[in-house]
Amino acid sequence: MKKILMIILIASTMTAFGQKGKNYNKAESELTTEQKVILKTKKMAIHLDLNDNQMKQMLEVNKKWAMEKEKKMAEFKAQNTETLSPTDKFNRMNSKLDSQLAYQKEVKKILNDDQYELWKKSAGNKMHRSPERRGPHHQKGEKPMKPRK
Repeated sequence: MKKILMIILIASTMTAFGQKGKNYNKAESELTTEQKVILKTKKMAIHLDLNDNQMKQMLEVNKKWAMEKEKKMAEFKAQNTETLSPTDKFNRMNSKLDSQLAYQKEVKKILNDDQYELWKKSAGNKMHRSPERRGPHHQKGEKPMKPRK
């Protein structure tokens, strides 16, 4: 009887803790795109020590790219990713990288050299965050990539 009770206790504990990863980013998902953009810009202003003019410019750039990203995400969700050909997958990835390069060029125009280097460094560190912060798809025992030096 004690063994059965212990097994039930362990199983229920494991089940309860196994559910915690699903709502890891619930608070952020409830925000509108506009709110996310404002928060992102203010975080950049704090981190990069932006002046008022730079902050206004970054807010406009971030709004523009957030809307474009949202539009592309809706298009991608409408597609059936299982039936994409390798060429379609390449075009999709290529389009995403082109957008990132264009965003980077716009940011470079706004920031000074020191701010830009700091921004690039912090943007590169996002890939090396803990799996809990990156999402549940990275929690399958995958090891994060080693940072470049």
